[in-house]
Amino acid sequence: MKEQKDSFVLEKSSVRDNLWALKGTRMPVLPLLLIFAMAMLSAYASMNISLFTGSMVDANGDVPTRQLVSFAITYLLVGAAAAGTVIFSAFASEKINLGLRVKLWRKIMYTKLSCYDKDSGESLVSRVTSDCDFASKLITTVVQMLATCVTLGLYIERMFRLNKTLAVAMLWLVPVSILFGWVYAKLNFIIAQKTQAMLSGTTTYLVEHTGSLNLIKISGTQAEETERGLEHFDKQYSTQIKTGLMTLAYNAMQHLFSILSLLIPFIIGAQLVNDNVIRVGVVIAFYSIATSVGTVATTFISYVGTIRQANGALSRVISVLRLPDERGEAGLSMDVPDQDITIEELSFSYGGKPALKNISCTIPKNKITALIGSNGSGKSTLFKLIDRLAEPDAGQLRFGSRPAADYDLFEWRKAFCLVAQDSPLIEGTIRENICYGCERAISTEELEKAAKQARIYDFVTRLPEGFDTKVALGGANFSGGQRQCLAIARAILNNPDYLLLDEATSNLDAHSERDVIEALNELMKGRTTVIIAHSLAAIRNADHVIILRDGEVESSGAPAQVMQGADSYLRKVANRAFKCEL
Repeated sequence: MKEQKDSFVLEKSSVRDNLWALKGTRMPVLPLLLIFAMAMLSAYASMNISLFTGSMVDANGDVPTRQLVSFAITYLLVGAAAAGTVIFSAFASEKINLGLRVKLWRKIMYTKLSCYDKDSGESLVSRVTSDCDFASKLITTVVQMLATCVTLGLYIERMFRLNKTLAVAMLWLVPVSILFGWVYAKLNFIIAQKTQAMLSGTTTYLVEHTGSLNLIKISGTQAEETERGLEHFDKQYSTQIKTGLMTLAYNAMQHLFSILSLLIPFIIGAQLVNDNVIRVGVVIAFYSIATSVGTVATTFISYVGTIRQANGALSRVISVLRLPDERGEAGLSMDVPDQDITIEELSFSYGGKPALKNISCTIPKNKITALIGSNGSGKSTLFKLIDRLAEPDAGQLRFGSRPAADYDLFEWRKAFCLVAQDSPLIEGTIRENICYGCERAISTEELEKAAKQARIYDFVTRLPEGFDTKVALGGANFSGGQRQCLAIARAILNNPDYLLLDEATSNLDAHSERDVIEALNELMKGRTTVIIAHSLAAIRNADHVIILRDGEVESSGAPAQVMQGADSYLRKVANRAFKCEL
């Protein structure tokens, strides 16, 4: 199998972009201030411990009890400050995560559906979950980095007060640590981005193919898919090895700084003690502080890497937040008399491939329109445009004399009810699925009536929990026909003004199809209805016919009028449905 190259784009965002993404999320100011305060308290207490250690060496064991008590209290403060930093950082992070997730989820709900054509559902999930987790680290790490900078300043000032010669000798470690930090952060950022992209790709592959095991087995492609899975796992292995090497490099540099922090003060300090310039206790105190400086420097490096990594994660969140959404100025109310739906020179394409080509036709109000066409002729695409789930490339949809775009988008969709051939069910109960989208409380009597009309009542009441039966993911615990009936019951209960039936009876057996068609016939009375169906029984009562061929309108009008048109396979289908004389 030919190996496919990864499509990877390095994503990063500016400080202004990051602030914009977090705008509107409630910042946990008090926990962030406490993080800074705990870090400063820990640094100050640690420095005092270092000074006390040096003074004990020079005191030759003659240490007052008061100083020992102070030393013990200071040690406890260091532990308490460390614990407080962890607690407040966790709380602040989760608070930021919550605000950002809510903002991102709301954005996903209102973003134009076409924006997700190239973005898989698994990718969106990773942006809401793991990317938001990484992004929250940006704020807490910046606060900790500021505290680290102040801490570094305090340590350096104390080192100079202890001895300038030793302090100058130690300062050269600072630019070296900054240079290493910059290189580490840059490489860590790139690797982290590749890791996230790789994990997203692997997750997408696994979710898609574990859900298609039947297809794989009946196609006999287990060997090929096993090989493809191994390719994904090999990439994951390679990326995680690089991540491990970066961690190893960071730990090695951390140990190197620790060794230098030990050698420099003791080598130079021993000479200064020998020359009677300083006491041994000063060397011990300086060494202890210098060790803290080395720890602070390596911690600073890790903070830089974390910020770069969080920046990459936040850039993926920002890319979603910047997508155009469906919300705009409120349009006209749909609380108006029914109107004809007119399609004027409308065109639409998928990725440059035309699906509808300059079509014009009319869907008359309060009548049943049959939309006939072979697979790929553009029927479902036309439904998508009528329901305003997508916008045409050219032309327009009119409602009466006004463009459909003038009407409030959400009221428009409430007025229409689309029952598709793959009727989705959501997690919850049967009751919740049938009542989904209803804006008012539904009584048990109304629920049962809708279920009876959709011919699903007998099946539901035979279940141990009846209408409170749990629906598995995707409705996997129901057959295709049962899912279709539940969707029809939902349509009945929502009582829309306009019906769009896209192969609404395709998953039903002959007996169930006859029953549901009877229910739909009752539902369609007095409503503008458009039906896509290959079943002749489903379209036999149509008042109007539109025949599509290769994305173009071949013929439209009353059934008898259409039968006098082009001589084609579709005409023969319509003829059998309407029993018209040729």
